[in-house]
Amino acid sequence: MPIPQTADTRQLSRTYMMRLINLIMEDRRPGETASRRLKQAGLMSCIYTMHLAGESVTVTKLCERVKAPRNVVVEIVKALESRGFLTYRTNLHDGGRGRVYVYSLTEKARALVTVVE
Repeated sequence: MPIPQTADTRQLSRTYMMRLINLIMEDRRPGETASRRLKQAGLMSCIYTMHLAGESVTVTKLCERVKAPRNVVVEIVKALESRGFLTYRTNLHDGGRGRVYVYSLTEKARALVTVVE
């Protein structure tokens, strides 16, 4: 499903990303570098784009999209969960063996998309 490309959507996306980056960069956690926070902002950008397109967000899809190893993506996703931006549900994997985690934006993350006055 393509992302609607209206002026309003582009403006909301810019607003969302500016707010998200500010929140992540200002919320310094013990032992966390600026580089780690930038990686979180970058992955959230990808997750938000997938959300807008109606795609399901899984670690496998994120790895394919950002061309990063699974352990790197999992580490970033866990950090985003701890910040309260992501939540997950488990689904049965295709073929019925194993489970897959499907991530979605939390209310906290969706609330960043309000229009700036």
